[in-house]
Amino acid sequence: MTTILDRPDRFGLPSRLIHWAIAALVALAWVSGDLGGAGQGLHMGLGALVLGLSLLRLLWRALNRAPPAPAGTAAWQAKAAMAGHLALYALTLGVPLFGLFDRWARGRPVSLFGILPVPAPFTPPFGRLWGEVHEVAANLLLLVVGLHVAAALWHHLILRDGVLRRMLPGRAAPAEPR
Repeated sequence: MTTILDRPDRFGLPSRLIHWAIAALVALAWVSGDLGGAGQGLHMGLGALVLGLSLLRLLWRALNRAPPAPAGTAAWQAKAAMAGHLALYALTLGVPLFGLFDRWARGRPVSLFGILPVPAPFTPPFGRLWGEVHEVAANLLLLVVGLHVAAALWHHLILRDGVLRRMLPGRAAPAEPR
């Protein structure tokens, strides 16, 4: 049976859908950002979706607590996981916002999917600096995502504690003995 709320052994359907949608959108936005002018409308539209889903994820998290770390998790691991997740939240919000500010600071509208222009409601200070911050934060996001994936695989392949299975589609499986 599909669960809506997160449980100790499983993330609910909304958490899993939002997680994997953000992951796919970030990957697509990364690729489309390198396409130049032709991909910019797509890149900005994907960024807007990442921003919207990240806000939805924060709201969902405020209403629905995440499953706790597995029993026996070292305190440093739990703190590292918390820091990693906070970094992912901050970056999936920050990267699109920095991109918006970059466009608006240069007097350009944001074009969602190349069809819906969103003019600046204000002119952010610091001009082109926002573009540099956007690029550095996007690279940092890629690094943090890589660490997140590595940690998930470490839990799955080395610790065999069921952490990764909590976020995968399908039925949750019990953790294998260590």
